[in-house]
Amino acid sequence: MPHHVRLDPQKVNELGVANQDSTVLPEFTFHHGHVEQVINTKEDFDLLDLKVNRPLNDYSQMILVSPTFEGVLRSGYLKNKIPCIPLLRGFSDSIARGDSVIYTKMGNIYYYLGPLNSVNNPNYSPDIYYNENKNVNLKSKLEIDNRKDDPNGYNKNYRRLNIRKANKTKIYGLDSPYATRFGDIGSEAELEMAYSDLTLEGRHGNSIQIGSRFVNPYITIKNNNIDSNKGSALLFLSLGSIGQSFRGYDKLSSDRRIEKERETLAEGQYSGYPINYGNDGIGEPLEDTFNMEYGKVQDSSNNQTEFDQVVMFSDRITFDAKENDLTMSAYRNINFGAGRNITFTNKGFTVIESENIYLGKKAKEKTEPMVLGNELRLILIEILEILNSARANVQGVPLPLVDSSLAPLNAAPINVIGTLLQKLNDLDPQNGGGFFSSHHYIEQNRSTNEG
Repeated sequence: MPHHVRLDPQKVNELGVANQDSTVLPEFTFHHGHVEQVINTKEDFDLLDLKVNRPLNDYSQMILVSPTFEGVLRSGYLKNKIPCIPLLRGFSDSIARGDSVIYTKMGNIYYYLGPLNSVNNPNYSPDIYYNENKNVNLKSKLEIDNRKDDPNGYNKNYRRLNIRKANKTKIYGLDSPYATRFGDIGSEAELEMAYSDLTLEGRHGNSIQIGSRFVNPYITIKNNNIDSNKGSALLFLSLGSIGQSFRGYDKLSSDRRIEKERETLAEGQYSGYPINYGNDGIGEPLEDTFNMEYGKVQDSSNNQTEFDQVVMFSDRITFDAKENDLTMSAYRNINFGAGRNITFTNKGFTVIESENIYLGKKAKEKTEPMVLGNELRLILIEILEILNSARANVQGVPLPLVDSSLAPLNAAPINVIGTLLQKLNDLDPQNGGGFFSSHHYIEQNRSTNEG
């Protein structure tokens, strides 16, 4: 209805100005409706053989609405349901048959908002005006087949679950850090300080919460997860440790499994070590222990040096760079831990470039360096060449070396030293012959001038 419809020309709003309307009607009004069917695809729409005033680009989340007026449906709408599309462009809530909405008409198109949050539950929002005997006030009774519906108007195929609404629990250490609370816990001043999060919530235990504690923002994305460390979660925290922000999360999975299996180890079995083991035991906190307390609130803001962190967990996580690189970088350390195995598989080559490479933490003591294969071959050749030319001096006469049977080691018919020397000379590292690997290589020792 247009704005400037004159309802009472005798009443004026401005002194001395005649014929001004005292009442201005709204351009459009909202009415309450009951969702009869949800349309998600064009195929759904085509099955209904409905007419719309102009073609739509997409039919996602269109609904069919039965208008309701204090629980009574107008008789004409028992047969004619109104097709409505979401009013808002970028946001459309999950909707199902049985929900209640408010709808309006602008131009020739019907729009809706909803579903209405009738009982403040994300999974079930029944229409408070629903009356399964909709035709009780009609002069001519109409038979309605409601065998497919439950008492609240939902389709019986809809599964109602006991899902709790995403909430913002009190965490006193984060809500009022550094002794900033005015009033004791439980006082009126403390209770009135609470504010809620901006929440986007699905029907079955998934949510996005954008909120803050004190002046520190956070974002949580949870799936199949409300108040525990089950399901999947992605947390963006600006203050507070993992344990402070997400109760019940106190160990990483690899540490948890290794710790559990240590309880049943037999004597002599390998015990395994927690994540970060092998880093230097220096720094504060120590680098060889995973810091679960990162970001923990300190006694004063002057002592607070740790802030932002991102935490993600689930039963299984897969990273897949489909067209380009997967890159990880850290200012300090990169740590991997597994309750079982770590494997690296690739089609090309593998390069580990580091100042030092240790196999096992004890190797950092540098008591057992690795052997350079070709260097060892050259040394063995030198030794055998010396032995091959060695002679015993008996009364001024050089005699060849002999074995225990007095057979010469470097003379026919079996020249033992000569044979070994020839084998070592035949070992070409480029061809991976003998004990040389064709696939695994180690670099030469750097000089003191090299980086």
